[in-house]
Amino acid sequence: MKRHFLFAFLFVVLTAAFAVEASAQEVFEDPDGKYTVSLPAGWLGIVNKDGLGRNEVNIVYKVRENGALKVTRVEEAEGKMDAMEYANKDESERIRFNPRYDKISLEKFVIGAGKSGALLSYDYFSTSGQPFTGRIYYLKTGENTIYRLQFTGRKNILSTLRSHTDAIARSFKTK
Repeated sequence: MKRHFLFAFLFVVLTAAFAVEASAQEVFEDPDGKYTVSLPAGWLGIVNKDGLGRNEVNIVYKVRENGALKVTRVEEAEGKMDAMEYANKDESERIRFNPRYDKISLEKFVIGAGKSGALLSYDYFSTSGQPFTGRIYYLKTGENTIYRLQFTGRKNILSTLRSHTDAIARSFKTK
């Protein structure tokens, strides 16, 4: 009887510990004050200074090769261009030139509260010949402002993190 109670108690404690770890989220604030994102467990936001003293933001999943996020504010988006139109333009002018580029999909991405963006998913090979995957979220945050959240990483790892990348994109807030 004691043995069953001890086993049940240990099971409850371990389950609770894993649930807390799985739901742990860190809010990362851009050091320049432009945006914030919530990062699921395993994702790290690291800020360094480059040689000119500018902030260099690295958001990675454990290590850069597993998954990396680069956030860019699009300057060349025209006022009436929506996220899907810009995604098509970005793919044809920039993304399709990756080595052995293979488009998976371009789809509408629902952010919530009636807002939507675009999501481009693709496979490619790194310069060293390793299979990588990319996922770019295009989020229209204002009349003339589109943010590009570009995730890249090893195909066998980043492909399994779709729920993480979706959650990060949905949590993106500008200041």
